[in-house]
Amino acid sequence: MTEVVKWWETRTPRSVDNLRLWIDNPRLDPIESHETLNDFTEDLLSDNAERDDFIALVKSIAERGFQGFDPVVVWKDDKGRFVVAEGNRRVLALKLLRRPESAPQSIRRFIREQARLIDRDSIEKIRVCVAPSYEETRWYILQRHSTGSLLKRWQRLQQQRFILNAYEEQEEDIDATASVTGLKPGEINEALRFVCLRNIATRSEITSKLTPEEKEQVYSHKISMTILERWFGRKLIREKWGLEFQDMTVVIKSELSSFYNAYAQFLKIMLNPSDNILGFPINTRTIDQRFDEIYKALPEVTFPSDDSSYIVTPEKYDADKEREGKNSSEANNLGEPNPSTSNGPDVKGGNLASIKPLKANPDRNQMASGFYSINVTSYKLKALYNELQKLPVDRYKNVSAASLRVFLDLSVDEFIKAKGLEKEIAAKEKSDYSEVTLIKRLRFIQADHIEDKEARKVINGLMNHSNDHSLNTLNDYVHGTKTHKTTRRFINGFWDMLTPLFAVLIDLKEK
Repeated sequence: MTEVVKWWETRTPRSVDNLRLWIDNPRLDPIESHETLNDFTEDLLSDNAERDDFIALVKSIAERGFQGFDPVVVWKDDKGRFVVAEGNRRVLALKLLRRPESAPQSIRRFIREQARLIDRDSIEKIRVCVAPSYEETRWYILQRHSTGSLLKRWQRLQQQRFILNAYEEQEEDIDATASVTGLKPGEINEALRFVCLRNIATRSEITSKLTPEEKEQVYSHKISMTILERWFGRKLIREKWGLEFQDMTVVIKSELSSFYNAYAQFLKIMLNPSDNILGFPINTRTIDQRFDEIYKALPEVTFPSDDSSYIVTPEKYDADKEREGKNSSEANNLGEPNPSTSNGPDVKGGNLASIKPLKANPDRNQMASGFYSINVTSYKLKALYNELQKLPVDRYKNVSAASLRVFLDLSVDEFIKAKGLEKEIAAKEKSDYSEVTLIKRLRFIQADHIEDKEARKVINGLMNHSNDHSLNTLNDYVHGTKTHKTTRRFINGFWDMLTPLFAVLIDLKEK
């Protein structure tokens, strides 16, 4: 009798350059677009843990070559292209090592160094498992990224969205979804109801009470679903907050505005583990051991006089809707609701308010807007940027002013190191690079390494000491005694003046 060979047991050589990365990979942030290698890489690098793992993976391939112990799984799409279902991180690393110029600026130098260590022809082709269709890969992928897998697991929300997509593709048939995923119907229902609870957290009635950074975390596909599962998995919370689970749906029987308020306050504490009103983080352990303390710190949830309730059902992921919600009005940093936000009972699939943030608003509370991001390798620079998004300028004027000078210095340093210009500038100034002053560094990069007209104009303005927004003013913030240029409007205006330069130095851009 002839033995039947399964597709996952056969490996076929395929060109790395011709393999397409999977744009719907649950590991990626679905709100972002993924059209180029740069897009895929930046998304992966946005999380520090993912970044470290990916850097280690690139180093391993460069030093030891590509080890194909774990299979790379692909399927052929309707256009005849081979799309990677399993092994996207490894294939991305191979693509960058073969084409270092495609890497983001923040790691381009590192990729070039690693590419010199390997024969690029040796990684031109790899052996892959070719699945008959995308549908055939689903069960395999879930098994590989389940809690029992030794591979780098997906985050819980990534798993749950993958299950939701399978459920939608099976025309909302639980039994059919169980068949293609290998999961039990109860596991599918549980995954879908927690997607509902996470989606409730993105409603404007809740996000309007969060800071920009907290809101960013709520919309992240890496939000800690295990903590939400532990919290809402407690029967007492469901009773006190008026929640019922009916298969995959969530029924809210409490008064909506009070439920939103309690949920928002829970999220604020959860998302700020080292700085919250409790003095300790909310995690699965503290929910079990210090539940009473957490519960008492949250607002009371009230109930309507009638028996009205609202049903929330799983919705297919809509990147446009999430992007609209994520980019809607900036949160009030005191945690007060946005007065223009509706508190109506439109729970299922309601349109989020589309209030655009005021750009260059001189009266804003934070110097750096949460609606912008930077792309850097320096941990200190990234951390400082995150803190500037939270620091109230009006309350901490001098700290904000001095931090602006430090931020500019670190940004220039990031640009120089990313370009590998340290030795060149040191030779020109005939001194050690660390001893070259900021003004000399600015003149150096302006002369030969910055072409953007607006960025060059900013440097010219900084060099003119008669300008209010000059390098001389920045130096006074650190070394001087004057305080007349530390108003909120002046400091915010200084940041806005520098943004074209930051766009070049550290890839400051709107999310």
